[in-house]
Amino acid sequence: MLNHILAALNDCALAYDRDDAKYTFISTGIDSLTGYTIADFNHTAGLWQQIIDPRDKEQIQTATDGLKEGGTANLSYRIITPSGKKWVREKRTLFTDEQTGHLILLSVVKDTQREEEEKYNQEHAIDGYSILFDNNPNPMWIYELSTLRILKVNNAAIKTYGYTEEEFLTMTIQDIRPGLEREKLNSFLDEKGITQTDSGFNQSGVWKHVARDGRVIFADINGDGIRYKNRDCRIVVAVNITEKIRSKEDVKLREQFLNSLIDSQTNFLMRIDINGHHTFVNKQFLITFGYIEGEIIGTHFTKTSVPEEEDLCRNAFMDCIAHPGEVIKLSPKKVGKKGDIHDTEWEFIAITDEDGQVTGAQGVGQDVTERNNAQKEIIWTKNNLEALINNTEDLIWSINRDNMYLYMNQAFKDAYFKANGTIPVKGDSIYQKGDFDEKIFKKWDDLYKPAFNGTRYVAIDETIDPETNEIIFSEVSFNPIYDSEGKITGVGCFARNITERIKINKAISDQNKRLQNIASISSHDLRKPVATMLGLINIIDKEDFYNPENKEIIEHLLTVGCEIDDVIRLIVDSSFTSNLP
Repeated sequence: MLNHILAALNDCALAYDRDDAKYTFISTGIDSLTGYTIADFNHTAGLWQQIIDPRDKEQIQTATDGLKEGGTANLSYRIITPSGKKWVREKRTLFTDEQTGHLILLSVVKDTQREEEEKYNQEHAIDGYSILFDNNPNPMWIYELSTLRILKVNNAAIKTYGYTEEEFLTMTIQDIRPGLEREKLNSFLDEKGITQTDSGFNQSGVWKHVARDGRVIFADINGDGIRYKNRDCRIVVAVNITEKIRSKEDVKLREQFLNSLIDSQTNFLMRIDINGHHTFVNKQFLITFGYIEGEIIGTHFTKTSVPEEEDLCRNAFMDCIAHPGEVIKLSPKKVGKKGDIHDTEWEFIAITDEDGQVTGAQGVGQDVTERNNAQKEIIWTKNNLEALINNTEDLIWSINRDNMYLYMNQAFKDAYFKANGTIPVKGDSIYQKGDFDEKIFKKWDDLYKPAFNGTRYVAIDETIDPETNEIIFSEVSFNPIYDSEGKITGVGCFARNITERIKINKAISDQNKRLQNIASISSHDLRKPVATMLGLINIIDKEDFYNPENKEIIEHLLTVGCEIDDVIRLIVDSSFTSNLP
């Protein structure tokens, strides 16, 4: 009986046995509705679910999962057929088959797109005003309130968004929005009551839309309620303001970039009006001096000046105002909020308006306290190092690749004067004619060359003291001098008088030789008589001291004693031939 009733319906019907997981009935018109045959559906039980547009599957699944036995759900959604997409209406009912006791899902599906196209024409669509709709320069569309389905679009919408008319008619107003905007749209429609049939004109504001190619379009939306194709709908005008929004965003980005650039400056930036009051200071100024913006803006620039320099700052400001276009430099001390003093350097220039009238001044400055302290430290260190170098007896000097003196300490100058009667200065050639002969030139030229090639080494130099004519020994260290790029630009030399050390070493060497001689004498010349003496002592008759043989042994002992005495004299003579200095 049920099958006969379903077959008599003009709409397409499907009955699906959930327990046996198969269709028990499919209308013969299924192929004209979907483009698939009854055999296709019987062969693939889930085919209907597969042809539902992915955008609508979630809502269909939700409605089906919530369907209870005896319940009915009215659905409107899109299906994908071999010839394209189309809208359908479905009445879905869940009931129990009395004969089998199985749960049956009955679907009665109606092709609403074909029905509407056949029943209505465009002239009746919007009450005779189609020319105002179709030729409007702004994108327009009409959508159904209950389904949000787009029922009509104008040429401007097609051109702006890039969808064809056929594609638009398979979409809802949700489909032209980015994912994050869709929930926002639902909330807006509910809040404004736009889904109600009696909703009237509404200015919805600016919304983000998505074109077919993925471009984001900013649209200013205005809508009103109308009856279209005998349905409750809304007609929408979407004014494309993308360029305007982009321009504002560009201006905002440029402003943010400029502010970021200003705030990231390690220099101070300041603006002062014609009366000398702060109108702007950057973040670095506030951080350095410990103020917040409200404590500086509107105050006079002398707020951060030390009292003794206020007149100096006033005169510089007046000079800047009086000479527009000229940069005025100033190096004042500035006082922080906590009384901390900062050395600063500034460059000020006058600000003029469009008429060339001076309206104030702006300045760029920096905190040079650490630099000044470092310079003082360098000077102090240099002076102390200079004093240390000049108080040593060692000779210190350096030359460049042109064989000119770069530096000489006092000891070097004194030694040079003692040898030549002149004192060299920085920039003099090391080979002053008349000071040294050619052999000395050649010797020092050979000594410098390895250092100019990057070798660090020590050489021993011998010279004659012009006053005593004694040989003077010097230990000279040659060290390459590198610039910041690693190139050798000169040689630094350190010479130390080691004459006394040489003498001591020679005396120690001589003493060692004497000690070696003593050891040799002791081990050879002394050991023999000592051994003889010990042998004679061992054969003395200790029980009969008057034994005639003892007399002979004693005479031999005297002889051996004399030999030992001679050896001892030889050792003494070898030990005290000379003395260490």
